[in-house]
Amino acid sequence: MAFGKKNKENDAAENVEKGGKSNRGVMVVLFILGLLVLGAATFGGVYLFMKQSKTVEAQEVVVENAYMDLAEFTVNLADEGGKRYFKGELSLGYDKTKTKFQQELTENQVVIRDDIIFFFKSQKADFINNVANRETMKKELIEAINKDLTKGKITDIRFKSMLVQ
Repeated sequence: MAFGKKNKENDAAENVEKGGKSNRGVMVVLFILGLLVLGAATFGGVYLFMKQSKTVEAQEVVVENAYMDLAEFTVNLADEGGKRYFKGELSLGYDKTKTKFQQELTENQVVIRDDIIFFFKSQKADFINNVANRETMKKELIEAINKDLTKGKITDIRFKSMLVQ
């Protein structure tokens, strides 16, 4: 009988161990399911937020330009023989709210004029006279000037007069 008692006690101990193991397995499965639900909810929230933020329309920023006039330029062009030249007056457009930039333009007129002179010295009369090249020429001239400026950027260039002979 003593032997029978030990078997009953052993059986009871084994049942407790099996029950503990099955409870742990259920807990692990529930934990993993909880993580999956939490992950899915996070993904859904982020997806909806991103979808809503795409529908907001961007408003275009309008910059009002002020212009600074430069004195007349006379520059020999890169044509063969060096007999052709550019003569003209330019105005530089910039954001009028940037007062420090206006001061920089005034202080650096020599540098700006130098950039413009060397730009035109590298051009040929046919390129300047071609109306199709007008926007390209303005963009290249703006880039040449902006590389030497630190407090702002030139946004526009207007020709007050232009003569190529």
